[in-house]
Amino acid sequence: MVVCSLVASTVAATGGAAADNRTEGLDYVALGDSRAAGPFINTLSHRDLCMRSDQNFASKLARIADVASFTDVSCIAAQVEHVVDTPQQIGTTVAPAQLEALGPGTDPVTISIDGVDSNHVVITRESCAIPIPDGDRNCRNNPDVEEKAVEGTAKVASMVDRAIGAIAEKAPNAEIVIVGHGGAVGNRGCWPSIPYSDADAQWMVTYFERFNQVYVDAARKYGAHYIDIGKAIIDGGHDPCAAPEDKWFEGLTPTSDAQPGHFNERGMQAVADMIADELGY
Repeated sequence: MVVCSLVASTVAATGGAAADNRTEGLDYVALGDSRAAGPFINTLSHRDLCMRSDQNFASKLARIADVASFTDVSCIAAQVEHVVDTPQQIGTTVAPAQLEALGPGTDPVTISIDGVDSNHVVITRESCAIPIPDGDRNCRNNPDVEEKAVEGTAKVASMVDRAIGAIAEKAPNAEIVIVGHGGAVGNRGCWPSIPYSDADAQWMVTYFERFNQVYVDAARKYGAHYIDIGKAIIDGGHDPCAAPEDKWFEGLTPTSDAQPGHFNERGMQAVADMIADELGY
């Protein structure tokens, strides 16, 4: 068994336009799962099976802020336990628990987590997806689907609280930024990439809005920041059914070098810009 070291990119502050008294000397650490890692976006930058991209939102934010140091330990399939205290098995390697990258001097910290622990896959693929165009699973009116939505959200709530609480304890001086879910489905379907009826797609938008309350509550409790990228994607017409040049999120049949059901590079830039605006960088 090989132990995988924490992969860090270090950027020296230059004193240029991007560096000012808000960003000079920052020690930025990025945590999270595949939504943070950015699989397949510039695969040449992947250094291990965590599949971190140098064009993910964390890398872009580090360049915007011209931080003094940048450590990205996001990893595909990471769960809350892999953030807090459990090493993650990735192929033949083991990635340390992500919180090991934090310290008293860390600031800021970004995190996108808990798509894996949720019932997203059960709802979006098993319960709502249609096998043929113009179908309608009517999952919006299915009490079993609603039960899965409620149960999954409740399960994730305690896990997210645990993760953000642990971050706040390990990095007490950090501004913590939580990136929400949503954006994978807009107010319409476009089979086969987004294989839902329009009515079910609209229901799923409300599902993700309810799910995101978990992050809103955690942000409020721990004094963290919350980024509602899902709302920005839908309100701006950047969902996976948009034209390739407009979408920020890929569907099941991607039109860019990004993992299906994940941010593409335009989406990553949008997240980075929203975080920079939120923190005043």
